[in-house]
Amino acid sequence: MIKHIRSRSIAVFIAVAALHVMSCNKKLDIAPQNSIPADQALLTADDVNAAVNGLYAKLDDPSLYGTDLNLDAELMGGYQQAAWTGSFTQPRQMYRKTLTDDNSRVANLWLEAYADINLANVVLSKLNLVTDSAQKANMEGQALFIRGILHFELVRFFALPWDPTGTNAKPGVVIQTKPTSTEAEAEAKSSRSTVAEVYKQIESDLKSAIAKLPERDASKRANRYTAMAFLARVYLQQSRFAEALPLADDIIQNGGFQLTPTVDGAFLNKNTSETLLEIQQNDQNNAGASNDGLSTFYADRNGIGRGGDVDIPQAFVDLMDPADARLTLLIYEGETDGQYHTGKWFDPGQNIPVIRLAELYLVRAECNERLGSAVGATPLEDVNVVHTRAGLPELTVVTLDDILLERRLELAFEGLRIHDIKRLKQSTNGGSDMTTVYPWNADKLVFPIPEREINANSSLVQNPGY
Repeated sequence: MIKHIRSRSIAVFIAVAALHVMSCNKKLDIAPQNSIPADQALLTADDVNAAVNGLYAKLDDPSLYGTDLNLDAELMGGYQQAAWTGSFTQPRQMYRKTLTDDNSRVANLWLEAYADINLANVVLSKLNLVTDSAQKANMEGQALFIRGILHFELVRFFALPWDPTGTNAKPGVVIQTKPTSTEAEAEAKSSRSTVAEVYKQIESDLKSAIAKLPERDASKRANRYTAMAFLARVYLQQSRFAEALPLADDIIQNGGFQLTPTVDGAFLNKNTSETLLEIQQNDQNNAGASNDGLSTFYADRNGIGRGGDVDIPQAFVDLMDPADARLTLLIYEGETDGQYHTGKWFDPGQNIPVIRLAELYLVRAECNERLGSAVGATPLEDVNVVHTRAGLPELTVVTLDDILLERRLELAFEGLRIHDIKRLKQSTNGGSDMTTVYPWNADKLVFPIPEREINANSSLVQNPGY
């Protein structure tokens, strides 16, 4: 793993030995004397390729897709879907909407996302070392993809949500498109761009990645269709349905992906035909099995998990047809607490599907329904692809509400809940007794800018309510 020695939130140094050993994704505390400046660490094309692999190893960090980008989104929107019952204070604050600006999980998400963004910028600054044109284009696409999706995750958590009826001039996050490789660069004061500006940068990065990436990548990294899928997510978050629709349709029609025969197939097996991006883990290298990791918090059987930190409320179970295979195969009663839990995250060493083909079917269905079109298929046909895989009889008619319910049931506990609440302008609950209602644009549904970042950078403006 590439190790970052930081001033504020920006990585300055890269451990030179780690450029050649990317299989480890555990945190290492490497002293500065064991590191060299980033602009000296990448000297050959192989070094640049190793750094690209490091970008993906970093995504498995517990603060990123290894745990928190999933868990935090579910807990923030958790009312009637995912209830935190564990002892840790930081996730409880998210569930109850009582976050403080010194919440360490929030701070680490900011820190680790910008560390990986910085490494992506380092890669982009060193592409002159790569002489093979196809390899160079792939490396550039990979770095742009990582930079784009992490800015997307940051702006969704740390800024008020995109409003399709507004100017979106409210503070977003800091846009980082240049590498920080010296202490002086790290000390520069960076201010927050607007939400509109951040989304424009995200769109630019992902469009460029689509143009650069190959249709297939043997290293199980992102390919052209992966970047398209994330851009479809971005457009859906912005209610740009006419632009999300052709992307979803292209992926379904031409990407070569297929749903697994069973609803649990993409979770029981690694790198299936259904997933467009998976975080690669195994029993030795994973996000964690004690204080981090999805199975640590979600699981409560076979000796895995902390006794059921995240329960599924009865209200969510009641949304499901008793014959739904997602109920019988992906929800179970915990061994320790007897409460419902999700079976999607059951082992520390399992891969983590980040985006699946099932989501793209439902994106196409929703966009076609909203636009009154039938690009690629009718909304009814697309919903039935997902619905019948769950062992349910074909529907004969669907409404927008039906599509959104199918999306909620299919993609539950995959890190989308609070983002869907915001884009659909719904609400969730919080407070000590979970009776306080928070609308989609409430200040308390936005993460605070970490206290240490505010203290170190006078140009950063704190979010309202903190």
